[in-house]
Amino acid sequence: MRHPLSGRFVRQLFLAAALSVPAAALLAPVAEAQTRPVPPAAAPAAKPSPALLQLARDLVTANGEARAFDGVIPNIVDGAALSFLQTNPDLAKQLREVAVLVRPEFEKRQAEVIDILATSYATRFTEAELKEAIAFFRSPTGIKLVQDRPVIVQEAVQGIQVWGAQINAQAVERVRAEMKKRGVDL
Repeated sequence: MRHPLSGRFVRQLFLAAALSVPAAALLAPVAEAQTRPVPPAAAPAAKPSPALLQLARDLVTANGEARAFDGVIPNIVDGAALSFLQTNPDLAKQLREVAVLVRPEFEKRQAEVIDILATSYATRFTEAELKEAIAFFRSPTGIKLVQDRPVIVQEAVQGIQVWGAQINAQAVERVRAEMKKRGVDL
């Protein structure tokens, strides 16, 4: 079992961010669970009609965002169980078993993630705009975008890591040079 902020969960959050999903909103409660109260939400926008909400659900399915959160619930449940390991390391096996046992209870709530995403879209886009977006994501180009996005994101992350390492090395050298001018050898 993994901590909810490791491996697959982090990749899912990054993918969600790349998909323009407010994944940080999911990350904060998981990371701060039982340590700080969650601040109250901002005043909600006008509640979208059921028809608009359904169009938005269709969009998050067509654009692949709904799939970006597959596996989030098991990771959250596993993380909740693992949170007891610090004070009860001898219960590791039992906590893993309990996590597996209670997962199905929470997996039934996966549709709530889609509704959260859909509500965000339904409050910001008109019916015509949602239909247009759905049409795009159901087109050959839209389908290709959804299919290729994970590879694109992976390549981008790798490229950004290399770029970041280069920038870091250059910054270290610049700081070292500036400190040397001040008589300090680093």
